Amino acid sequence: MLKVAVASLLAAGVMSSASVWAQDAGTVVVTGVRKAAQSAQTIKQNSEQVMDSIVADDIGKFPDKNVAEILGRVPGTQIIRDNGEAGQVIIRGLGGIVTTLNGREMFTAAGRSLFLADVPVAMLQRVDVYKSQAADMNEGGVAGVIDVRTNRPFDFKGEQVALTARAEHRGLAGHTDPNLSGMWSNRWKSAEYGDFGILGGISYQRGRYHDETAWVAPPIKWPLYNNMQGADSMGRVMTQGDRKRWAGNFSAQWRPNSDLELYAEGFSTKINHDSSSVFFVGVLPWFQAGSTVTTQQGSNYLDSISKNGADGLFTLSSTQARRDESIGHQGAIGGRYNITPTVRFTTELARTLSRYTQENPILDTVLPGPLNIKGAIRDGGGYLEYPGTDMTSPNKWVTDVFWDNHNASSGRSTDWRGDVIWEPESDGILKELSSGVRLAKRFATYVHEKDNFNKVAAIPVTSLPSGLNCVTEATGGNYGMNQFYAPCRDYLLDNTAALRTALGLKGRTADDPLSYYSDVETTTALYLKAKFGVDVGPVPVDGAVGVRWVQTKQEVDGYSQVTSATGASTIIPAHSDSTTSDVLPSASLRAKWMPNLQSRLVAGKAIQRANFGDYNPGLILHDSTATTLATGSAGNPNLRPTQSKNVDLSLEWYFAPASSLTATLFEHRFTDYEMWRQRNETINGKTYLVNRPYNVGKANLKGSEFSYQQFFTMLPGWMSGLGVQANVTFMHGGVQNEDGASTTPDFPGMSKKAYNVVGLYEYDKLSARLAYSWRDKFVAEYNYRGCCDLIVDPIKFLDASVSYKLTKDVTVSVDANNLLNFAYHDYHGTAAAPRDVRRYDRTVGVSLRWKM
Repeated sequence: MLKVAVASLLAAGVMSSASVWAQDAGTVVVTGVRKAAQSAQTIKQNSEQVMDSIVADDIGKFPDKNVAEILGRVPGTQIIRDNGEAGQVIIRGLGGIVTTLNGREMFTAAGRSLFLADVPVAMLQRVDVYKSQAADMNEGGVAGVIDVRTNRPFDFKGEQVALTARAEHRGLAGHTDPNLSGMWSNRWKSAEYGDFGILGGISYQRGRYHDETAWVAPPIKWPLYNNMQGADSMGRVMTQGDRKRWAGNFSAQWRPNSDLELYAEGFSTKINHDSSSVFFVGVLPWFQAGSTVTTQQGSNYLDSISKNGADGLFTLSSTQARRDESIGHQGAIGGRYNITPTVRFTTELARTLSRYTQENPILDTVLPGPLNIKGAIRDGGGYLEYPGTDMTSPNKWVTDVFWDNHNASSGRSTDWRGDVIWEPESDGILKELSSGVRLAKRFATYVHEKDNFNKVAAIPVTSLPSGLNCVTEATGGNYGMNQFYAPCRDYLLDNTAALRTALGLKGRTADDPLSYYSDVETTTALYLKAKFGVDVGPVPVDGAVGVRWVQTKQEVDGYSQVTSATGASTIIPAHSDSTTSDVLPSASLRAKWMPNLQSRLVAGKAIQRANFGDYNPGLILHDSTATTLATGSAGNPNLRPTQSKNVDLSLEWYFAPASSLTATLFEHRFTDYEMWRQRNETINGKTYLVNRPYNVGKANLKGSEFSYQQFFTMLPGWMSGLGVQANVTFMHGGVQNEDGASTTPDFPGMSKKAYNVVGLYEYDKLSARLAYSWRDKFVAEYNYRGCCDLIVDPIKFLDASVSYKLTKDVTVSVDANNLLNFAYHDYHGTAAAPRDVRRYDRTVGVSLRWKM
């Protein structure tokens, strides 16, 4: 990495003067990829915070199809892909992220953040990733803030129309799906009414996907085999889904004169998602006489185990069907008014509504023996075969358990903010003074089913309706049996009531009051911020200092269950109120050593509130039995927000309009870090081991980021279209208990090293991008199932896109994801004890864009 950094620095230094000279030689009109990179660099350079920005190449034109996938290119940002797309996003190894839409808080149902994959790129102007926070920004993210910016009519000079049609093919799923989007914007100006603009956009995406996993259970020691370590079972998870997304946005702006501007805008999204995970579980014949067992060479870990005519083994095929519906709406009105030439007032009122429901019926079926079976560890996964048995035939499979699951959550909020900004007329040290208030009220609720477990009679599946029985898709890797019998997803979802009747069950299970909670969170925030600028000798220095005060009130309602010594249970309402206040100072300082060389020091304090469900006051107690301890589970209404003191130090060299070399050192120190713990609690004179979240110990994160971007415009002819973007991140840190003893060497899910390399090309009518992302191995979960640390091997993806302008208004593009056909691999502490091999779709898309 040091060699790469030095080589990049030398290359940038040698080429920078030539690059600048080439652009000074004449007027150059920059568009497309270079223009987007230049705009993003300007935003980063002029920001008072440590941040990165990704700007659209053109209206709705990004190299990726959703916001989460775009963020995989940002320094310090890491993503996880599953269910056919990128979904989970972390910044600098941490998940405490605030997501905002045009600067406003946005969320999904009872969650605290917007699911970023639900935002189509067709509506985006840019995405800003803030790794530090100013006093005038919404509080709530110790890791950072991701602000999604959509287009507005005043972003354009006149009428704009953009239409995109995209066909997307996924290799494992074997389907080609449509992605359609359109945007229209126009503005009008008159002497009487001023400037008015209106914009509307709509998007539809369908994605049918297929993921597959070959898994192995955690290893245990087998005394009958000289303490050999091996799993008691292994199997498959075959995941398929059909996701349909609709999204729309609206924006109107009116500027009657230079002193007043008003706007109204809205965003809506609806997702219908049918999916299933088919679990195959094959118990291995460890206790069967005559089993043949081998170990891996040079170790005491299982390599293979086999037995002909094994009887009494548990062999399961279970279809977990899911029908999800998510709906979200946000509307806002606001404006700016110049009270005087030096004082302006801005305000905004926003309303957000979101709802999520899921039906999740699960049918377990089993295959009685005797069976010939062979299990083995192959290519980092579990290999299973059953010689002499047609595993695709429904014959001999019988029903075992029906899980009648469902859940629902919802959220709504109203928030208002008002800000006053004063810019002094005199050119002194004080450049701007601002102050503001934000009032927000958020409501969240959640509930799931009760008594979902239904042990049913062993009914042959062939005697049930024929539409129930299916066969899985073929697996992509060589892990034994290629396909197997499974209950049909669509039948489980479309005919759940009929299946209950066929299994001898009553109607849909009721909601479980013990799972229910409602949380009303009211926040009041005030801030004061001053921007300054002064020359220290020949060096211009500017920055900002500010402080934000926020008060958070929680009113949580739920239910608790108390079980007496006789076994009688009583459910009683539970209610809690809590109030916390936090003072969040922040400061940023920038020194411009030269016009294109600057350093930045940013320090501040941030908070992260717990998930709403963690505040649930409901308490469930279970008395001890002859074989179990007295236990309980609950939320914790007394949780305090996690606090983080953050420091960033950067050196930034912008040696050309779209070329830069930057380095950032950062540190986060956490207090009141939230973790789940089991502790003894005395309730009604009896001691229970209760599992609930607590503010425990401290945590620390340190790291560095390096980023390089350059377009080689000094090269002759077609080579002048070449460009490169590269970044690398190093991190380390962990969590400590109250006694100071380290409990984890790193945060779960955090890679110590990660980098991205993007090759760019834009010349004449052709543009192309080749992007490689890599992140180091990481611990997904410590002490996984009481066995060992669950470690994930390095993750690497190669994506590409090529665009060609057929005319000045029409562009055709081809893009591809997962060109390396990457397989996710994790293991139980050692590679000799694998857990999963997960294979994902390779996606190829062809797009036709028309813009006027």
